[in-house]
Amino acid sequence: MKLHSRIFGWKQVWFEFSEEFNAQIDDPNPDSSTSKLTMSMPIDGTDWELLYTMVPGDDKLKSEQHTTVETNIIGTDDFKFALYPESWYHGLHKLLGVQDIVVGHEDFDKAFMIKGSDEAKVKALFDDAVLRKLFLDEPQMQYWVSVEHQESMPTRKSLREGQSKLLSLRVKGAVDDFERLKTFYKLKHRILAQLTRLGVCQATTKS
Repeated sequence: MKLHSRIFGWKQVWFEFSEEFNAQIDDPNPDSSTSKLTMSMPIDGTDWELLYTMVPGDDKLKSEQHTTVETNIIGTDDFKFALYPESWYHGLHKLLGVQDIVVGHEDFDKAFMIKGSDEAKVKALFDDAVLRKLFLDEPQMQYWVSVEHQESMPTRKSLREGQSKLLSLRVKGAVDDFERLKTFYKLKHRILAQLTRLGVCQATTKS
């Protein structure tokens, strides 16, 4: 079993991850541990691709260093949702045409604030115990469906059928844990399968 060490920092962990999962790294500043880095990797058996990005903080913009994992999907309707830690409110009030949703699982409802445009679909999405566990293992995670090329926050713009959406995950800091990077992959794979099952996005499974 290969051991993955944080001793050389988060960037080394990302390179080890890319080697094991056939991902491609774009590192314009290889000597810096605080500059932006992206890593793209396919989801096995599908045409979906994950884009991991370490985004450095910016004191002028008052933004914190964070990691995102994004996937482009083709929506089949105007479904949208956002999930944030319960202690947060920033950004969720921007989502128009959505409502607060209690999914009916107490530990999950206590941990996260959830909004969505279709209560039945959101409840069906999070009725998956494995998916809920993946989220609960990352209690400070933000997650949302947005319009492509919009700001990395829930969007005011309505979604139309056939429109490209961005399925986004965000956590604070540069992730320096190999297993967390794997967890994000598992979570993305699972939620995309669920969204396809619910008819929210087009299936891209390879034959």
